Amino acid sequence: MIEGSGSKEFAHTRAMAHGQPELFAELMEKITTATITYLSAQVLAGAEAVMLFGSWDGILSPRLFRSHVIAPAARIAAALKSRFPNTPLIGFPRLSGMMLGEYAHTTGVSAVAIDTSAEPSIAAGMIPKHMALQGNLDPLALVAGGTALEEETASLLAALRGRPHIFNLGHGILPHTPPEHVAALIDQIRAA
Repeated sequence: MIEGSGSKEFAHTRAMAHGQPELFAELMEKITTATITYLSAQVLAGAEAVMLFGSWDGILSPRLFRSHVIAPAARIAAALKSRFPNTPLIGFPRLSGMMLGEYAHTTGVSAVAIDTSAEPSIAAGMIPKHMALQGNLDPLALVAGGTALEEETASLLAALRGRPHIFNLGHGILPHTPPEHVAALIDQIRAA
């Protein structure tokens, strides 16, 4: 929307957030309102849980993360809880690092997804004990299969044993993932 194309650094977006904060706040307000409408429509269409993706949240400074990730997520969570009190909202502030705990404690989401780069045991220590963590198997371990997949899966299950955990990938299944690796993963999780 701001970059004009895909980006990895979002230089124009971040520059606008720093240099034109009023304009950026207006844009974030529109996106937040649209996200509430969109997620509400998913629930009305039958979704039993919804997810708030922040695929590039972690590239922001802590100050911008608070104002442009945590604050909108809190507003979205409050609106959805008001309308759909029994529908869980999973927040995914990808690459959030040290901001994960503040996000989890402040936004009002029901669960927090962590990306592949997050150490699960450290992430677990940052969020409330009752809050579920979702993630964070490396999608490329799933592609590789075999021993690599088994070891990564066992490590993740061990790190989060004893707390609410939604087993998932750290960021999406890749198109070239062999279906038999997915089947093996499901078998291993069910046997754990």
